[in-house]
Amino acid sequence: MDEPVDRHSEEPHDGSQAGEHGRQASRAVLGRGSLYTLGTAAPILAQAAVTPVVTRLLGRDAYGLVAQGVVVIQVTMMLASLGLPSVITRQALMTTNGMARARSILLRGSLTTLGFAAVAVAVTGVVLGGAAPVTRQTMLLAVASGACFVVVENAQALMRSLDRPLAFISISSVATLGGPLAGLAAILLLGRSAQNYLLGLLVGYALAALTGAVLSLGVRLSHKREHTPGDMREAYRLGLPMLPHMVALYLASMALVFVAGALYGRADSGRLQLALLIGTAPNVITSSLNNSWAPVVFAAPPERRAAVLERTATDVATVAALVAGGVALLSPWLLRLTADARFAPDLLVPAVCLACIGAMVSVAYLANVHLVFAQGRPAGLSLVTPLCLALGVATAWALGHLDVVWVAIGFPVTYAALAVGAAGLRRRVGGPAWRERRLARPFLIGSLFIVCGFLLPVTGPWSASRWLVAAVAGVLVLQHGRQVLRPATPAV
Repeated sequence: MDEPVDRHSEEPHDGSQAGEHGRQASRAVLGRGSLYTLGTAAPILAQAAVTPVVTRLLGRDAYGLVAQGVVVIQVTMMLASLGLPSVITRQALMTTNGMARARSILLRGSLTTLGFAAVAVAVTGVVLGGAAPVTRQTMLLAVASGACFVVVENAQALMRSLDRPLAFISISSVATLGGPLAGLAAILLLGRSAQNYLLGLLVGYALAALTGAVLSLGVRLSHKREHTPGDMREAYRLGLPMLPHMVALYLASMALVFVAGALYGRADSGRLQLALLIGTAPNVITSSLNNSWAPVVFAAPPERRAAVLERTATDVATVAALVAGGVALLSPWLLRLTADARFAPDLLVPAVCLACIGAMVSVAYLANVHLVFAQGRPAGLSLVTPLCLALGVATAWALGHLDVVWVAIGFPVTYAALAVGAAGLRRRVGGPAWRERRLARPFLIGSLFIVCGFLLPVTGPWSASRWLVAAVAGVLVLQHGRQVLRPATPAV
């Protein structure tokens, strides 16, 4: 059974014992947990390094089709996963004989995914039967790639629960770096088309899925009996309500690509996708930290979970805010690196800054979601998250008529609504109280840097001022990391 949770803990979170527990948790997230952060973020950021080559080889129109294919990959992955990656981590850390039961969920859930994928490919082929061959082929490849990525996500969840960073990093590297490199090779060898790039991604993701399956099967566990009756039913009870939540969460940025396409055409949707790719880079850091953050919160004793959440949320928010400010300040050069003059990169700087606001605010949302999921009552997320997405998309559509860059405003609006909605849901399901106002200071500091990213010159000699301000943000990140990782001074 799941461990009991103290739903009404109101103890002071800054007492000496609770405060030290929170500091230890932050050291776990930003210390050893940084292995998982790097294992997730580094290959993704390396993937971004491939993007400049791909955009130059394919051009605006073909890259716009690739951008839409990437959206289909991610949505397929979420739907085909049935919400099990998050369940695997939770069950491994919060139930009796959790590791063995989590691996059983992984293996049986992955087999279910294969059946789901076969049906999805067939349905996609029928639905797109009248579409242009290039569109139909690209989307079929995207659906198959998304199914392979499910096995990758499941295996990563198990390796994180087992605290096996090298295995985690191996799976992540093959998927998020090997796929784009294989796609680039396919373009160079087979021809410059969107479907060839997606074919390469499929090969890379299939290899990563095979790697994850082999590593998971090779794990030796102390308990021989892996399956407990009712495990899969409980896994689906927790996981299925997460599907609308996860899809809506991903579409917080990627739905905006389709809004831009509807308002301005495929070429401009590709331009906005590049701005969102850079502007949501701080989200990559936050999501990567989540691979160590969520397990630390789940594993905390119920009476200390609020203290752990409060301290770790404050430290994660500080890192996210400073990284978001740095990205906003350096966005002109990041955009020029990502795309050539055909994409008019300098005009996309405001879109990057808007996305950075959302990446910063996402921490407030994630913190409360951890507590909701720890309670074992995530069903409300299936309603809250889509409603928040609808608000963000509606705002993007309304203001997007002014200019394509204003479509990006949907991202921070969605996450601001999510932060409020998740906080209300946490109270409704009885999650422990914590002082959310502690996030105000890091958010204010990050906002000042992002405003500088909006206002400082993009070109000319004065644009160098951006580097100076970004250097300040970098120093603050290093100082904060040093403070968190510094061992506690023994009491005299």
